[in-house]
Amino acid sequence: MTAELTVVTYPQALLTFAEGLLISEQPGIAVVVAHMAAELAAERSFSEAFGNRGLTYLEDPITEFFPSYNLANDRVRRIFTALTGNNLEKFDFWPAFKTSSARRNKIVHEGGRCSHAEATESIKAVRELVEHLGKYLSS
Repeated sequence: MTAELTVVTYPQALLTFAEGLLISEQPGIAVVVAHMAAELAAERSFSEAFGNRGLTYLEDPITEFFPSYNLANDRVRRIFTALTGNNLEKFDFWPAFKTSSARRNKIVHEGGRCSHAEATESIKAVRELVEHLGKYLSS
């Protein structure tokens, strides 16, 4: 008998949940949940980056100034890039992620709606960001 273990991170679990919401015809909520995954992955990436730089003592004083861990926020992303050297704007997924972030903001702050296709695009963009963050800092 053999056993196989698959480790699923919390951001990955949230993305799977977002896909389930999309299947349940709840595209707006799916977008919001997908972006929860993005922010959690970003928070973990920041924490790892502070540790890699030997700057754990600065993590809380710096991140408490963040409005969120949304990497589409220019101030947050500039600190992320300075800390990691990872310029997210250079990657193919970036324009779709920025569009998705604006979509998420309209849903949350303005009661906006989105289509199934738009939610599918958002989940894809967030998944690519989360995968990138996972590969970049772990390497």
